[in-house]
Amino acid sequence: MIPNHPHHHHHMYQTQSPTDFPDGFPFHSVSPARLNNISPSIDIDQSFYDSLSSLNISNHDDQDRQVFLPPRLNRAHGGAGSPFRGEGFGSNNGFEESFRASNGVSYNQGVYSGVGHSSARTVDPFLQQRTSSSSRFDLDFDQMSYLLAKERLYPTQHLNSYRNLRSINHPASISDESGLNLQTRNYNRNPNLQNYSYFRHVSLHDLRGRIRSLAKDEIGSKILQSKFDTPTNEEIDIVFSEVVGSVSDLMKDPHANYLMQKLVSVCDDNQKAMIIRELTDRSDEIILVCMSQYGTRVVQKLLENLTSHHQLMKVIRALQPCAAQLANDPNGHHVLQFCLLHFGCDYNQPILNQIANNCFKVATDRSGCCVLQACVEHSHGEVRTRLISEIMANAIQIAEDPFGNYVLQHMVGLQSPELTALLVSQLQGNFAYLSQNKYASNVVEKCLIESGPDISANIILELVESPTAPSLLVDPYGNFVIQSALKVSKGFAFSCLRRLILGNVHSMQSNLYGKKILEKMEKKRIIHS
Repeated sequence: MIPNHPHHHHHMYQTQSPTDFPDGFPFHSVSPARLNNISPSIDIDQSFYDSLSSLNISNHDDQDRQVFLPPRLNRAHGGAGSPFRGEGFGSNNGFEESFRASNGVSYNQGVYSGVGHSSARTVDPFLQQRTSSSSRFDLDFDQMSYLLAKERLYPTQHLNSYRNLRSINHPASISDESGLNLQTRNYNRNPNLQNYSYFRHVSLHDLRGRIRSLAKDEIGSKILQSKFDTPTNEEIDIVFSEVVGSVSDLMKDPHANYLMQKLVSVCDDNQKAMIIRELTDRSDEIILVCMSQYGTRVVQKLLENLTSHHQLMKVIRALQPCAAQLANDPNGHHVLQFCLLHFGCDYNQPILNQIANNCFKVATDRSGCCVLQACVEHSHGEVRTRLISEIMANAIQIAEDPFGNYVLQHMVGLQSPELTALLVSQLQGNFAYLSQNKYASNVVEKCLIESGPDISANIILELVESPTAPSLLVDPYGNFVIQSALKVSKGFAFSCLRRLILGNVHSMQSNLYGKKILEKMEKKRIIHS
């Protein structure tokens, strides 16, 4: 979603019909050759140099580049821009990955600046003179396409001479009423992508020394990815040699992470070993990467492509100390679940033991409850017994938790009679109390519906004989438990439940929840009559 800030609104102007000009050149009195004072031919070497120079490939840190960001993008997480595109990305919170921002256009100076870049792109000289007489001038994408195409085709040093630019007369045919608008037309068509053609035939070998910086640029990253679909060993070595010293930084980058995913998929065991060493030499490095919304993808891709037992165990041992922290992290828990789903219990034992040590903390977390369910399902032997024991020791508190209740429901859903019987015995004596809890009532219903007839009958009898049984019939949550009990009850258990309901019909008829139970009982009577 784009934040609805006041400064995001733009005035709408009625655009005039475009005037037909010869050869598609909008300024009929001046040709491109005269404007640039050169013959209209393409200098490939110079154009290639200019295009590379326009990329944001400074060796400085991201912090050094943030000073060029517009205020609305200069936030805690910074932003990234591309000289090829008219959009920048900035992370404002954990759930919105990107916000759009228009390019900065300084109409007083007649320059166009890509978001996040210190070097300004030149804009047509007529823009300078024209804006001096009209404050309503905006630039639309058709005009921008012409300007950028012209700059791409002709060496930019000729366009940067303001002395020459100001000597050219403004054509009278261009009036102040054009009303072109940068934001309102053709928003999805980005002329900056024309520059992509520069790099279609450039090899990775030619980009040496710039790969790390290109990878962190939005379009630069796409260029590198396109050249890395079926890389040769030499190309793999070129990329690897330039990124290996910045592995964690690039893995966490919103653009570079895609190249890193490709790299870990194709590099050899020795190169993977070096990547793992970079991630694990500092105890918290791999943890921080796993907790990044981008880094978590690369770590999973790395794990997917590991073929060495030693390398896999090195990664898992590095994850172990902070396994509980990762389990409760919205990004990190994906790495743990990948391990639990794809590697055997013997490999995962260090992680399982750490989760068992922090069972209640993990069970009652939004992300952690999912990890704990996977731990129970994909473990066996002594470590599984330990996990289950820790869950049972806190079963009542876990049942009442907004997230923990899912752990217990999952255990019942595994259709293990021994596991269900163990849980029911742990909750025994508290079913009436739990039935009136918003979250625990779901656990009671699950036990009634998915356990065998003997277990469900015992639960129903406990509910009926409870001193608070009448209140269950009119309780916002207890009524659902009673309805589930009606659904599965038979014989003596049903007779006891029916007697309880008939004894409280008067209070139930005037209560919204009581009426639902009476309707359910009537349906069952009709069906079984």
